Amino acid sequence: MSHTILLIEDNEEMSENITSILKLAHYNVIRASNGKEGVALAQQEHPDLILCDVMMPELDGYGVLHILNGDPETANIPFIFLTAKADKADLRAGMNLGADDYITKPFDGFDLLKVIEIRLKKSALLKQNYRNDIYDVNSLFNKAREMKEFQKLSENRPTRTYKKKDFIYMEGQIPSDLYFIISGEVKTYKVNYDGKELITGIHRKGDFLGYVALLEETPHSESAEVLEEAEVSIIPKNDFLTLVYSSKDIARKFIKMLSNNLIEAENRLLDLAYQSVRQRVAGALLKINSQHESPEKNLITIARRDISNMIGTATESLNRTLADFKDEGLIEILGEGIRILRMDKLEAMVKTSFVKKDVRSK
Repeated sequence: MSHTILLIEDNEEMSENITSILKLAHYNVIRASNGKEGVALAQQEHPDLILCDVMMPELDGYGVLHILNGDPETANIPFIFLTAKADKADLRAGMNLGADDYITKPFDGFDLLKVIEIRLKKSALLKQNYRNDIYDVNSLFNKAREMKEFQKLSENRPTRTYKKKDFIYMEGQIPSDLYFIISGEVKTYKVNYDGKELITGIHRKGDFLGYVALLEETPHSESAEVLEEAEVSIIPKNDFLTLVYSSKDIARKFIKMLSNNLIEAENRLLDLAYQSVRQRVAGALLKINSQHESPEKNLITIARRDISNMIGTATESLNRTLADFKDEGLIEILGEGIRILRMDKLEAMVKTSFVKKDVRSK
């Protein structure tokens, strides 16, 4: 598919020369002779990339960029300044406003096309929707490596298989990697001064582990222990930090992939604050059942101690609640685990707490 480039240039000869180069490279070109016209065309046509002169009458390039960045419909269009001024202060001013690159006149046609190609590739990378699976994680890293600022990303990220009860990392350890779960289940938990565990999360396929400590440059504040044999992709710390710190746009894309974990943690804290023990147990059973891959439908095999640590209550309280659920016909307690009989009743119990949270938030 041919890309459309908006060229905003008041010098007619320069505009003609650049247009001929772009058309030889099979780009579609639309032209504006001043800043005001350029803003209008950008908002109307939504080009794939904008080339804009800095010094123009009526509205200069900085003004054009400021207006387009303030419009959600045009804010993400790659923007490259064309300028005859090579002063570093001018370069910094443009980049601080959000320009993606600068080309100083006079320039070679090949250099112009190379910069455009790089910026279009980066734009395509950012537009792609990524899911939390190993293929899309690898796709993000591999495509990012095509950008010049990411040339140092590791080519081959190792995977490792952890057996049940293996630790991926422990509380207090200095972080060295980011971990992505390809298969299996992992619990993260903290230990208080009395030695009691509080499970902070049950993680499975598509989840990232260890990123908070990497970003904060602090030791791990929790331990990650395998519940079921897990295959984990290990992303070196330098790769992760290169993505986060070298490009705000790619950082935003990558952090969006991590945000699912953060939203889940926030919701869990709200549950601990507002739900009764019955509601927390019901919610935990539903959550574990939806995530836990077992041969039998609705059969939960996670240890009760882990369930009680997950919801922040004593195992004795959990056992009493499970006994109540059994008497009410909601679950069946078997030697191999817990089978849910009335999922609709458990869901209704949890929904009641959501109504309470909404009332408190108003």
